[in-house]
Amino acid sequence: GNIGSGAITDAKLATGITATKLTGTLAGARLPSGSVLQVVQNTYSTASQTGGSDADTGLNATITPQFATSKVLVMVNQPLTVSQDTNSARDANFKIVRGSSTTLIQGMAEISNQTGGKISAYNAQVFLDSPNTTSATTYKTAFGVNTGSCDVYAQQHGSASSMILMEIAG
Repeated sequence: GNIGSGAITDAKLATGITATKLTGTLAGARLPSGSVLQVVQNTYSTASQTGGSDADTGLNATITPQFATSKVLVMVNQPLTVSQDTNSARDANFKIVRGSSTTLIQGMAEISNQTGGKISAYNAQVFLDSPNTTSATTYKTAFGVNTGSCDVYAQQHGSASSMILMEIAG
């Protein structure tokens, strides 16, 4: 059939057509794998210290994944300091933890045959986690002393630490 002829004008389009405003968000399930679905950041600057077994540094962030198939990219930027008060070997650790006790990745700082003052260490870890949940999930950092006698400090003198969590479509 013949639709007709002539130019289509705004007036002709408007007759009998109801415009509907589209609202909402693009469904995450339709985004390609690797797309960033959300970002959460937290900073922390209260000093914490440990001289023994693992302890929380105070830095944490919580994310609620939209899909159980999502991954969470955890990025940590945290200044640490290790004391050098003895001339014996000492070994400190720092880690990213999911929930209360699931260690995802651990780094080490080893010091030996140095006396006096403090040595800088740094927790600059990145880990791609698969928490397999849509429940609120908290990530935190912890640190401790593995060998020898020393103290480990985080956020010393008010230096700020940060944690960024990114939900990535699976």
